[in-house]
Amino acid sequence: MPQATNASALVFEMKPAAIYARFSTELQNEKSTEDQIALCCAYAGRHQLDVVATFEDKARSGASVFGRDGLMQLMDAARQHRFTLVIVEA
Repeated sequence: MPQATNASALVFEMKPAAIYARFSTELQNEKSTEDQIALCCAYAGRHQLDVVATFEDKARSGASVFGRDGLMQLMDAARQHRFTLVIVEA
């Protein structure tokens, strides 16, 4: 929330955010996560979010958390309060 420092200036506190990207099949490629991350970074820029961490899983199904090391790392970082929200591209 903006805090007024004086009558003419506002200071915005950027919220720390993490990005999570994943692709699941051979039909997608390595660039799939790069494209998702780029879209998420653009979103963060438009919404005054500070991307402090990026996590990804390549060629992993979304049906289970097993084998998704990036997701496990994201969850560990969340437990350490390293960020306040996660950005994903659907």
